[in-house]
Amino acid sequence: MPDTVHALLVATDGTITDLHLSTNDTVQRTQVHHALGDDAEALRYIHGADSSRTVALAPEVREDQRPNPYAALALFFLLDEAALIADVQGPVIFAGFTQQDLLTDLSEKAVNTIRTVEPDAPGGVPSVVRTGGKPSAR
Repeated sequence: MPDTVHALLVATDGTITDLHLSTNDTVQRTQVHHALGDDAEALRYIHGADSSRTVALAPEVREDQRPNPYAALALFFLLDEAALIADVQGPVIFAGFTQQDLLTDLSEKAVNTIRTVEPDAPGGVPSVVRTGGKPSAR
């Protein structure tokens, strides 16, 4: 689908959903707003060692949102340096981005890394946490 952008939505219960966002800016903003329930704010920009670029988008207003430890864990695994990820609340969209700050497809490595935090059952503990391992996609 060349006229869409592949992104992942990580819900607060750990459910990960594939999103196919339009490349039309107006439609894309509406889709992101609908998925997050609010306007988007860039939570973190990640520049991978493999030249990939990933952005984590969260709702602009997060005060009343549930914590999202799954998205926080995905951010931790995506970052090249050890970093404490705090205050991740509400659903989070992960997408790739270009040098012009346009959304683009996630890299295959990012998709695989993010998917490692999805629990077997919504709200459960991801197997990567239970085993104490690191994602093999890293």
